[in-house]
Amino acid sequence: MPSKIDETLFSWEIAGVGATNRERWRMIPASIWWTIWRERNERCFENRNNNLQEVKLKCVLLFCFWCTNVYSNETESIIDVLGSI
Repeated sequence: MPSKIDETLFSWEIAGVGATNRERWRMIPASIWWTIWRERNERCFENRNNNLQEVKLKCVLLFCFWCTNVYSNETESIIDVLGSI
């Protein structure tokens, strides 16, 4: 397990060598970290706790939202977006 962010990103890049859509593959760590940051803020400042499944769902939905906004000329379902990585 990498101990630093740059090591994590490097190992993620290596793992994604065979990814169908590398641009989308590179967006995944940011969507995970952003979702965790938002969850942390909700827990610290708003006294809200989401269960693990809700956090995962928020992460997937955020990733799909980013993909559809970056690739706005494409109309895809969540299944298509996830299948493209």
